[in-house]
Amino acid sequence: MLLAAAGSVPAQAGPGDDDKALYAQCRKAAQELADKYRQVENALFDIACERPDGTVADPKLWWPAAPTRPAPTRPITAGQAGCVAGTGRPVVGTTLTSVSATAGPGEAITYQYQQLDGSETINTSGTEILEFGPGDLAPGRSYRWRARADDTQERARNPLSFSDPNDEQAWTSWCEFTVSPDAIDYRGLGDVSLEALNELGLRPDRRYAVELTGRQQRLLRAGTDVKRTDARMTMTGPRWTDLLLQLIESALIADEVAAEADEDDPTAPDGAPYRRLVDAISVKLGGPHHPQFS
Repeated sequence: MLLAAAGSVPAQAGPGDDDKALYAQCRKAAQELADKYRQVENALFDIACERPDGTVADPKLWWPAAPTRPAPTRPITAGQAGCVAGTGRPVVGTTLTSVSATAGPGEAITYQYQQLDGSETINTSGTEILEFGPGDLAPGRSYRWRARADDTQERARNPLSFSDPNDEQAWTSWCEFTVSPDAIDYRGLGDVSLEALNELGLRPDRRYAVELTGRQQRLLRAGTDVKRTDARMTMTGPRWTDLLLQLIESALIADEVAAEADEDDPTAPDGAPYRRLVDAISVKLGGPHHPQFS
């Protein structure tokens, strides 16, 4: 019998041992692994107990199952209490929405959600509220979610206790919602700061045209990664936001270089031209005169 665990070496049991002895050896090896890495933050384990023929033993046979916790209560979808499925599901006006359920004292909540078209189920845990971020949801699509509770004290005492994800009694019912087709689509945001995009008043799913002078084009090429410029440039909201953030960074670098220059050298450039270009482009985009990008 083999114990296969992430980061461990499989342990071979004697050929004459019966199942009871083999399961005991699996429990012992798994516990030693958990004790070794108990103080390691965010340590994850994937443990299986295999028979000599390669079949995997049911975890409930060799490791004690954690007690089933009552399902969380009071589900809320985008501020609407209750759990609805079918044609009466609520329509949400933004992809940046949230869902939640309430667990008992000392219990953590695990959430699952997926598109109604049968896409992959996403698991998430560690927060009381499941908040959907940019790119998690798409306009015009329908989703469902559910939640289950885990005993944090039991998990601390026995981090290797087996929790059966297929135990339907531990889960709430599936709750559904639809994202409005005209909601802002944040899937194209990428690594750009959502706060900076919102400060400029831009949408990630739209393109914006800006007229630039020759000098502004030269500054834009010098202070960003843009390769080619034109008098009229049309780019997406995230791309303009990224370029303005690059200009701010170039301004900070220029300020540092100027501060370190010889005080007798009045020609040492600072970051003022870059900051003026940021202000000018922000106004052309319909944003504030002096964006702070805080």
